[in-house]
Amino acid sequence: MLHLFISHSNRDKDFVLGHLKPMLKSQGIEAWCSSSDIRAATNWEQQIRVALARSDWFLVVLSPAAQQSSWVQAETHWALEHMPERVIPLLTAACRPVDLHLRLGLMQYVDFQVDFSKATVELLGLLRSRDAPGETSTSDRHQEQTHLVQQIRRARLRVRVERVNALDYEEQLVIHNSAIVGRARQAHLCLEDDCVSRRHLRLQIAEQAGQPALMAMDLESANGTFIDGERLVGTQSVAVGQTLTLGSLRLHLLELTALTAD
Repeated sequence: MLHLFISHSNRDKDFVLGHLKPMLKSQGIEAWCSSSDIRAATNWEQQIRVALARSDWFLVVLSPAAQQSSWVQAETHWALEHMPERVIPLLTAACRPVDLHLRLGLMQYVDFQVDFSKATVELLGLLRSRDAPGETSTSDRHQEQTHLVQQIRRARLRVRVERVNALDYEEQLVIHNSAIVGRARQAHLCLEDDCVSRRHLRLQIAEQAGQPALMAMDLESANGTFIDGERLVGTQSVAVGQTLTLGSLRLHLLELTALTAD
């Protein structure tokens, strides 16, 4: 049986206890977290250390609240020092993983913001890709220093934002695998326009012929997203030279440049 450690802010316990842990339990995966597994009248820090040491994988729930939690920071630092190949970030609210720990900015995360079922499939695939039952013991797996199969794609996107009755301006967005565009202050690209939804659009870096490519997915926004005047449905590719319309704003894609992952 796999043993997981879930690091999370107390403000994210509804997601952990109400959704994440029950899903893992249904798959025969044991998950430990402080919200449900700390025993009263005992040393909290000692219990956390024991749970960390016996875990096969470390899951960190990423959110603005997690970024402010000293416990999440300390647990993540321990995991990245002792089991870096077995750390999986789970994004549950718009935030920058790098703001919690610099090395998280170089790792692929599983995005639980939009589609829990899809994210579940991705997470279970990662967990099981290296941990078939009976394959190796927990201690053997840690000694192997097995590398988690995660493709890190980073690129810099330069856009010109065209506004109604206001001057255009340019933005540069560094995308680590994917980024959220919207009106929310936590969005990776924040657009101040009442016609733009808080979480309007997701941009994801793909690869075509060895070069970075951009994929776009509307996040069920109120006014929709349009590519060169055509409504965006599902996930579609979008190229430099094309225009994304979000509410009353137009994003002209000017340049997409690959970045190294160091």
